[in-house]
Amino acid sequence: LGPWLVEFDKRRRYMVDALNAMDGVSCNLPKGAFYAFPDLRDILGRRIDGRSMDTDWALIDYLLEDAGIALVPGTPFGAPGFARLSYATSMENIEKGLARMTDALARLS
Repeated sequence: LGPWLVEFDKRRRYMVDALNAMDGVSCNLPKGAFYAFPDLRDILGRRIDGRSMDTDWALIDYLLEDAGIALVPGTPFGAPGFARLSYATSMENIEKGLARMTDALARLS
């Protein structure tokens, strides 16, 4: 494998492991492309400050506003309650974004 494939595999595995470590999140290891597609359905219905995360859209909006991270909701892909995250960025960005996501999700009840 070329060095860039090794690096992408490292990012992919790091992202999936970090997502699976989050309460209410599960994610299979992607076999292609450069996206993870975690299942967030166990988070739906959680609340913060009177705001309910009833849909993947609401959860994605919350993560953008509260944590400053951009995910793509799964609904347009026919998978409500899922999200798409890209690991085609630096490991530093992945680490920061996933740490922010972990903190933001931990604030939901």
